[in-house]
Order: sequence, then C-alpha cells, then structure tokens
Amino acid sequence: MLKNRPFRWLWAAQFSTVVAVYGLSLASVVLVEDQSRSSAQTSLVILSSILPAFVGSLVAGNVVDRWGRVRVLMASHLIRALVALAFWASLQLLSPGPSAITVYAASAAMALLSQFAMPAELALLPDLVGQARLMAANTLFQFSMLVGEGLGIVILGPLVIKVVGAAAMGLTSMLLCFLALTLVASLPREQVGPDLTEDKWTGWTAWRSDLQAGWRTIARDRLLGLIVLEATLAAMLLLVLLSLLPGLVSRHLGMKVEDASLFLLPGGIGFALGAYLVNHWEERLSRQGWIATGLISVGVNIGLLTALSGGEGSINLLFSLIPVLGVGLALGLVIIPARTVLQERPPAAMRGRVIAAQLALGNAAAVIPLLIGGNLADRLGVRPVMGLLSLLALALGLAGLRYTSR
Repeated sequence: MLKNRPFRWLWAAQFSTVVAVYGLSLASVVLVEDQSRSSAQTSLVILSSILPAFVGSLVAGNVVDRWGRVRVLMASHLIRALVALAFWASLQLLSPGPSAITVYAASAAMALLSQFAMPAELALLPDLVGQARLMAANTLFQFSMLVGEGLGIVILGPLVIKVVGAAAMGLTSMLLCFLALTLVASLPREQVGPDLTEDKWTGWTAWRSDLQAGWRTIARDRLLGLIVLEATLAAMLLLVLLSLLPGLVSRHLGMKVEDASLFLLPGGIGFALGAYLVNHWEERLSRQGWIATGLISVGVNIGLLTALSGGEGSINLLFSLIPVLGVGLALGLVIIPARTVLQERPPAAMRGRVIAAQLALGNAAAVIPLLIGGNLADRLGVRPVMGLLSLLALALGLAGLRYTSR
C-alpha cells in the first residue's frame, strides 16, 4: 500500500485535515469556555456541528458523484483553509461577542465540509488501490483518522493553545488544509462515466431524483441495506457507550470523571487488534460474517463490562479494562468490513451517494445519545442501560449471522 503514490497522497491529505479539524474544534471549545464560563455555551459548540453535518450529508453524495471526487476534495480543503483563516482573523480584529459568533460558524462550517470530504475520499479509494487492497486501505484510513483526532485534541491543539494562544490554531489549521489541498491536487482525475452526464444535472425533478438514487440503491440491495443498518447502529451504540462512560467511572468504579479517558487507550489497542485480525484472516469469513461476529462480540463485551463494574476497587477497575479492549476489537471487526462493502457493492457511479446516505443515517443517529441515552441512565441507572445496549448488539449480530448462513 505504501508503494502506491496516489494512495499515499490521499492518505496524507486525510490525516492532515483530520488534525486541522479536531485541533480547531478544541480551540473553539477552549475559547468559548474562557469567554463565557458556561457549560451550556461550550456544549453549543459541539451541538452546532450536528445539524450542518446532517444537512450536508443529504446532498454531499450527489455533489461528489456528479462534480468529481478529486474536485470536491480540492474545494473542501480550500474552503476549510479559508474558514480557519477567518477564525484567526475574527479573533484578532473583533470584540469577544462577534468573535464568538465566528467560532460557532467555523465549527458548523468544518462539520459541513467534512460531510463532502469523507464520501469523496472513501469513494475515491477503490479507484486508487483496487478491490484486492481495499480492506487494507480502509484499515490505514481508519488508523490515521484515530491518530489524527488524538494528535489534534491531545498533542498539537493543546501545545499551540498553551504556547501561542487559541487563535493561533486557526493559522495552524489553515496551513494543514493548504498542505492537504496541494497533495490532493496531484491526484489523477477520475473519468466521468455515462451515468454522470451534465444534462442530468438540471431541473428540480432531476435533482430530487438524483438525491434519492443512493437511498434507492440501498433499498434494492438487501445485503447493502443490512450493512448500512449495522454500521449505523454500531456507531450509535458506541456514542451511547461513550456518553455513559463518565457516569460508569464515577458512580460504579469509584474513579474521578476526568479519569474516564483512561478507558480510551485499551479501546484503541483493541481496535488495532481487530483491524489486524480482519486483514490477516480476511478470507476466513465473508464481509457480513465479520460484521455479524463483531456485533455479537460488542454485545458480549458490553455485558461483561456491565457485570464487572458492580463494585469499586483496583481489581474491579483492572478487570473492567478487559471488556473495553474487547469492545474496541469488536468495533474493528465491524467498521472496516462495513466500510469496504459500502465501496465495493454499489456501482462506481453511485458510490459517493451510497456512502453519503450512510453518513446521513449516522448523523441522525448521533442525536439519540444526546437526547435519550443520558435521560434513560438518569431514570434507570447506567448499568441497566448498558445491559440494554448489550442485548441490542447481540440481537443485531445474531440477525446478521442468520442472514450470512442463509
């Protein structure tokens, strides 16, 4: 994979923009907290990205498939660089009130542009690496995303904020986005097929039909529809679990809330092991077989975590880390094959729209943890809700396994 120069360019560009986006997100949260001293205002920075992301994902696939994946990436990276520059300029030139509005706007714009960049990157991968190496390419992309998020939030973002100030993260993100733009501009342009002719790009009826095309492709392919559902629910389960983690750590394991981040390390190690297994033994199971096995493993490990978090003490804490590692491993078995199927299964001309449709479902499902998960945990308790998550994952995995056997 690393000998494939176009893939290296796309991979490096993706990593660069992930670091830029997450570093700027951290700077936004820090600025709002410093200016307002309000948790509600800080949460608004995060929530302000959800609606634009959902709206963007509804139309992004259409734009990606019609306009061209490389051109969409170039435009996304250029506009991201300009947004980061506006972030820095507003903090230098405006008073705290108007500059805060710019911070919210920058957060929303970055989330919106990511909905165009991600389908373009994923739809472009099969053209650059071929079907045989698609699983390996998705593994490397997922790793670089996780490492980029960590670098932006844990290392680069805090370092820039402490040394130069939060506003300087805007200039840093701008440079990273321009680097990504330079790398993507060197990629070969994909050929426009007969299904992507310009005369179909006019008129509201044609536009609406084009928007529905990705959803129709999913609805007509039973396997593709199942995998879209599994990928969406797996992402939702992870978000709910992450929203419950602080309460589990403080109320049931006797730790401080800020120590909840310690659980992310074994989860990340587990994901790496899952990615290794699914690549090393790719031929042992079908794509759907891996996904179903991963979902069953998610359910089993969430159940174990629920059972082992019943008391305080270092022994309980130590044993609780084992199922966290197991959840990470299981998610690796789900996410990488599911993403690969979303690239392999649809026709090449529909690839961007199918991927964007799954992202739209994922963005809609992201609201559920924010609205329901916490309320249920407050009413029923953290551990009963985790038990329900375990049963849901097991049921979905067993249904997928049944489909695979048939």
